[in-house]
Amino acid sequence: GVMLHPQRYAVRPAASRIQMLSAQEAIETGVSLTTFAPQPFWVLLIAAPRADVTRKIMGTPLPILALSLVHFAVVLLAATREDGTAPIMIFADVFDPAQSQLAGMQRLFEVPNFVAEEWPHVLIWDLFVGRAIWIDGLAR
Repeated sequence: GVMLHPQRYAVRPAASRIQMLSAQEAIETGVSLTTFAPQPFWVLLIAAPRADVTRKIMGTPLPILALSLVHFAVVLLAATREDGTAPIMIFADVFDPAQSQLAGMQRLFEVPNFVAEEWPHVLIWDLFVGRAIWIDGLAR
């Protein structure tokens, strides 16, 4: 006869199948998410500024807040990595009038985890400002 092995067919809990991301993988995922997630919002603001769907989605700050939470997680993860606080010392040079601000910014962008934090910051801030301009435009 055929013997069945019940342990082969046992249902494993979902938690045992989920693999946690490393800090660097989580940073990468956060950067990818904050790079691509704003794009549909921009399409709405530009292509259909007066559409009901645009007003419903962009009339609330929730898209900005959700992206900001992802950005916050990236900042926390990046700051806890090795040399994660190194950009703080470079920032001191950037804001020192006796130093070259351009050279300081170039040094900052040589730090991968600074770039991982700064790129989402720029994209989310742009969407925040774009939303404010859209709201102002609707009011006029």
